[in-house]
Amino acid sequence: MPRKFRTTLLTVTLAAGLAACGSVKDDSAPSSGGGKTDASSAFPVTIKHKFGSTRITAEPERIVVIGDGGTDDVDALYALGVTPVAVSKDAFAADGVHPWLKDRVDTKKTKLLNTMNGVDFEEVAALRPDLILATSDFTLEKNYKKLSAVAPTIGYETAWGKQTWQEHVQVVAKAVGREDEAGKAIEETEGSIADVKAKHPGLAGKTYSLSIGNTPAKIYTIASEDDFAAKLMSEVGLSLTPSVKNIKTVSGSPTGELSFEQLDKLDADLVVIAFTTPELKKAFESSALVKNMSAVEEDRYVVTDVATISQLRSPSVLGIPWALDNLEAGFAKLDE
Repeated sequence: MPRKFRTTLLTVTLAAGLAACGSVKDDSAPSSGGGKTDASSAFPVTIKHKFGSTRITAEPERIVVIGDGGTDDVDALYALGVTPVAVSKDAFAADGVHPWLKDRVDTKKTKLLNTMNGVDFEEVAALRPDLILATSDFTLEKNYKKLSAVAPTIGYETAWGKQTWQEHVQVVAKAVGREDEAGKAIEETEGSIADVKAKHPGLAGKTYSLSIGNTPAKIYTIASEDDFAAKLMSEVGLSLTPSVKNIKTVSGSPTGELSFEQLDKLDADLVVIAFTTPELKKAFESSALVKNMSAVEEDRYVVTDVATISQLRSPSVLGIPWALDNLEAGFAKLDE
């Protein structure tokens, strides 16, 4: 993959929040038993989104997920017990599978599609999908018409990256007739967040910074409590360090931009950062401003991977517990 494109995608991931989903209007008549007894009774449903309304007349059996920019559809399907016939591959993973889904995705049953440089519409059509979930596709503006010509396609509601992970699970559940399972999936993930807070009381009232280094002499960092990652971190008791809240942001997003002359602004009770190359990590850690951070001097500086940062920025129902677990060592430092 060209480095320029890789860097652009990572920057887009940081600049956005959660891959969005749609709102749902249920067209099915109420069952005489007072509730749906199986998936087939949930249909038909119509899902409204930015690109129109998608009507699903029967329980989908061949679902394809298209999307570079989030794993909300994929996560939601597996959390609901549904196996898609194909999904966009993780371009940054050697095996093409998102790390938190390695025990769930069976490539003998689910084909991995290379959509990083564009969607192969003929390949998608050959899969004979009866539903396409594409709310995580940040190029959906140009792809929607062609995808919807292949099969009923669900897009994001108003703009890419606006829905919460809970809302997303609920919409996917409507689309596949698994509304009963949605509440349980959401409850389990919310429980994992609550467990972290209970396990680490030392997080309460502490500050953090969360950043990525993917460009020479520049760091991208969360700069607003409106960021999805900031909201997630607040649920475990942490607050964004005030020193990054008034920095230059990227195109009005919650992502801030720091030059190497401003690295001291990242200092907090916990400093978390990921780098795309060893060279960028070395350059960052060579800065005197970094060496003099209280977090570095007191061993509260945590280097994680890009997948963890990306998952925190675009949290999904199955990825959240995985990402929080990856920060366990850092959380534990604040209990000391």
